[in-house]
Amino acid sequence: MQKILDCLSKAPVFSKLTERERQELLERAVEKKFQKDEYVCWQGETWSKVAYIATGRLEWAMLSPEGRRQVVFKLNPCDVIWGHSVVDGLPMPASLEVREDALLYLWERETILPILLRNAEAAWDVSRILTQYMRRVREVVYGFAFHPVAGRLARLLLSHYTHVDGKSAPRDLSLDQMADTVGTTRELVSRTLHRFADEGLIQISRMELAFLDREKLETLAGSNEQ
Repeated sequence: MQKILDCLSKAPVFSKLTERERQELLERAVEKKFQKDEYVCWQGETWSKVAYIATGRLEWAMLSPEGRRQVVFKLNPCDVIWGHSVVDGLPMPASLEVREDALLYLWERETILPILLRNAEAAWDVSRILTQYMRRVREVVYGFAFHPVAGRLARLLLSHYTHVDGKSAPRDLSLDQMADTVGTTRELVSRTLHRFADEGLIQISRMELAFLDREKLETLAGSNEQ
């Protein structure tokens, strides 16, 4: 429990509460386990909850009318998730999916709202968080409009494999995960990775990946050209 309280004391909104208020909320939280590939909430569902991730990994993902899945956020232990429905009571704009078995602590809107209303700074933090969510979605949409797949994939590799420089590292992203993140198909991701390898930007095998020319990858990641 102390580890959870320590994380909450550093988390937006919760950090503005008193130690006693955080303790009170933790005592009133509902503990729930989720298995990989389960959904905590669905896009289009009214989900008036706040969740703390004790263990596991989750993703916010949006589904287009054509059925294409796009990852917006990746979430890890110690993160706190605020459902949009907590504020406006309207359906969620994205689904919350479990990518690795998870343990969550959940609060209903009716539980957490009275405490927020007693603390103006905490309430303001909620609006700031939801604005950050909106800005992140804007970045994703902007990326679709102005960056080709090669540029988006280069940015993903640079951000995810930050420790790779000069050495091989395990490939812990599948083609499907890469495709979901950059908004394309696994076939196009595969072709683009092989193109990167042929052009001497990366070295890649079924199990490992290494950067050979990080500077060119960074140029490609910031380019709008095909």
